[in-house]
Amino acid sequence: MSRNPFEDDDDLFAEDPFGDSHTASARQNNSSARVLVDDDHDAVPLHSVRRSEDAGGFLSGVGLGGGRAGSYTPVGADTDAHTGSLKRGVFNDSNSGLTKSSGGGFAQDDRETELRRREEALAAREQELRAREAHVQMMASGARPPLNFPPLYSIMYHAIDVEVPTGDRSTVRTIFYLWLALEAMLVFNCVACLVVMISGPADVSNSGASFGSSFVYLFTISAGSFFLWYRPVYNAYMKDSSMFFYFFFIFNGFHILFDAYMAVGVPGAGSAGIIIMLQCLSSNKKAAGALCGISFSLWILHLLASLFMYRKVRTHYTARGHTFSEAKQQAYQGFAQSSAGQTAVTTAAGAYMRSNTGNFV
Repeated sequence: MSRNPFEDDDDLFAEDPFGDSHTASARQNNSSARVLVDDDHDAVPLHSVRRSEDAGGFLSGVGLGGGRAGSYTPVGADTDAHTGSLKRGVFNDSNSGLTKSSGGGFAQDDRETELRRREEALAAREQELRAREAHVQMMASGARPPLNFPPLYSIMYHAIDVEVPTGDRSTVRTIFYLWLALEAMLVFNCVACLVVMISGPADVSNSGASFGSSFVYLFTISAGSFFLWYRPVYNAYMKDSSMFFYFFFIFNGFHILFDAYMAVGVPGAGSAGIIIMLQCLSSNKKAAGALCGISFSLWILHLLASLFMYRKVRTHYTARGHTFSEAKQQAYQGFAQSSAGQTAVTTAAGAYMRSNTGNFV
C-alpha cells in the first residue's frame, strides 16, 4: 500500500527499530529534504511545486497554474544547463504584463505610452470644449466675438476650430482652402490675360476685353463665392441647417460651371483657358501660351476638387436626414424673424385691416 505524502506521519521521526541512532538521523534528514513545509505547517512534496510550462500543479488553484493539473516535471528539469537559472517561473508569465518585448523593453511600456497619448487627446478635447462653451456663453449673453476676417479689414468672425463641430472641421477647412485657391487662381488668370494682351498675338482677338473682365473677376467672383457658397456651407455645418446646405448646393453648382467656363477660355470673356492657349501657340507666343496652359490646368484641378467636395457635402446632408421641406420652413422662419420680414408682415397686416374697414388711407 502506498504512503500518502500529505498526511502527518509521526513515524517518519520515530526511533530506529534497530537502535541505530545514525540511521534514524539520516531518515529524518531525508524526510525533511523531500517535503516542503509552508506557513500553515502543511506538508507539500517538493516535486509538486515544480511545474512544466503546460502544467497546472497545486498553484493552479490560486490562479498561477498553466495547463493540465497533475502534470509535473522533475526537480531541475526547468533549469538552464549552462547558467543554472530557471527557464520560466511564476513571475515571468506572459499574462502578467511584465514579459519583455522583442525590442528589449517591457510590454507595459507600450501600454503606458498609449495611456499618455489618450490623456493628451483628452486634454486637447477638454480645452476645445471649454473654448466652444465660452463662445456659446458669449453668444447667449448677446456679446459678439471680435471680428477677425478678413485679416486686413475684418468684417466678420471666422473660426472653424471654435464654431464648427469636431467631426466636420476637416470638410469645412478643405472647402475654405478651395476658396483661397480660387482667389489665387483669379490673380494668376488676370496676370496671364495681361501677358497675352501685352504680347499681342495676331490670332487672339479681344485680348484687352479679356484682361478687363479678368480684373473685374478679382472683386466680383471673390466676394460672390465667399458669401454665396463658402459662408453658407460654413453656417450649414455650424448650425446644422438645411437652408444653408441648399444655398451651398445651388451657388456652388454655379461655381463649378464657372470653373469649366474659365478652363475653356472664350476670347474676350476674361479667361486664359485652352482656346487662348492654342491661339497664342499658333502665333508663336510661347510665354503667353505657357501661362494660359498653366491657368487651364489649375481651373481643371479646381473643378475636380470642387466636384469631390460637393459630393461629400451632399453625402453628409443625406446622412443627416435633411429635406427640402425643412429648408423651406427654415427660410420662412428666418424671413419672419428678420427686420425686413417683420416690416413686410406689419405692412401687409395694416393694409388688410384698412381694406376691411373701408379706410385705405
